Amino acid sequence: MGRVVAGIVDRVPKIGDGLDAVTAFAGAAAAGMSLFLPFTFGDESAIDSPYRVTSLINSVPRAAALGLIVAVVVAVLARPITRPGLIWLTATGGASALTANYFIGEAMTSTNVLTTQNYIDSMFGGVLFGALCICAWRARWSAVGFGLGVVVVFVYGEVVAVFTSNAAATADKSAHTPFWLVAAAMVLLAVNTVRHQHGIMLPVVPRMAADLPITPIIAATVVSLSLLIATEWLGREFDERNGRFWQIAVAVIATLVAAFVAAVLLPGRDGTGVLLAVSVAAAGDSLADAPRFGWHLFVVLAVGIVAILAGLRWSAPWGVLLGAAAICAFAAVAQHLPSSFAWTAGVVLLTCVVGFAIGSTRVTYLPSAMLGLGALFLPSILWSIPTERRHWPTGGTAVGEQVPGQVALVITVGAAAGLAVLYQLRPLVPRVAHS
Repeated sequence: MGRVVAGIVDRVPKIGDGLDAVTAFAGAAAAGMSLFLPFTFGDESAIDSPYRVTSLINSVPRAAALGLIVAVVVAVLARPITRPGLIWLTATGGASALTANYFIGEAMTSTNVLTTQNYIDSMFGGVLFGALCICAWRARWSAVGFGLGVVVVFVYGEVVAVFTSNAAATADKSAHTPFWLVAAAMVLLAVNTVRHQHGIMLPVVPRMAADLPITPIIAATVVSLSLLIATEWLGREFDERNGRFWQIAVAVIATLVAAFVAAVLLPGRDGTGVLLAVSVAAAGDSLADAPRFGWHLFVVLAVGIVAILAGLRWSAPWGVLLGAAAICAFAAVAQHLPSSFAWTAGVVLLTCVVGFAIGSTRVTYLPSAMLGLGALFLPSILWSIPTERRHWPTGGTAVGEQVPGQVALVITVGAAAGLAVLYQLRPLVPRVAHS
């Protein structure tokens, strides 16, 4: 037996734990990628049409919001199951559907299906994400693998220009998910399903009748739809009216209110993860991007592992918020630094902060962890603020390069205030964490 830390069993690792960790990493990476855009599409697709590219781009934040809601629903339904093989089988089913959709995308020659394919990817990615989180977050090393997969995809999405205002360039980069990752995730999940088919977990600790399991689903819906609406509204303001300070302020307030309401809906202090995710995501969105990841992938993997393990050892939500604030400050002055140095430093700093945030996740109810981790992929209002150096294709007159960092800093400060209020409302009561 091992000790339980934040719902994660910490014990002497076995050979099977390594396989669980690798499986969790591959599955989390494939699921995270599915929240961004279709895995692939046929080379003959007429994607060079600006209308087609715009339709695809508009579907990305909506698909991410849909995928998170699906993931939380699956996590809530899977959490009471005492047969881990059934949960692994659910995750395998999600990965199999993603693999099938990959081949469908290769066979399609019409871009009319791109948006639909994106939603399908996100829904089945949500199934994979939610079920795998419940499986992986129960043990230390599988949790590390799952968290590392989230780190890699999150950092990639923040610092690599997947979408640009150039339609042809977008088409060239959109088939960015390697097939070997999708296939490997499906095979590894199938193997783990067989490994755990006869396993039995102890029943979860009974909960109070008033503590309904539907609250994480409501919280996910509130934060996902609110951030989506705020992002799309602010984007229209910049497209049509050249957005000003008051529009940004309204979007910031909507973001913070939604994050705080979602945090309060979760039991105990589980909502801490949502507040941290919103602030870290905003900080990451304030950074400039580059065309490719390149060798920085190995840096992200190494730094990410260390940061996650540090978070598991020393949980410090306030340290995460301080790190997010440091990213915002760096983003505000990065324009005055050499671009290659600024981008590399931003990648390392962001990896440290998000990895430590994931490791610092402490929940009493596992679906709360799913919401906190998945919230990293939600749309951010910073997507809608146009600058000269950030490649997300927005309209309107570009604002100063320091504005995204300043807006993200305001969100981080607001999240810190929300965290302080949450801690006042939910005093820390020592108790045995359960999953």
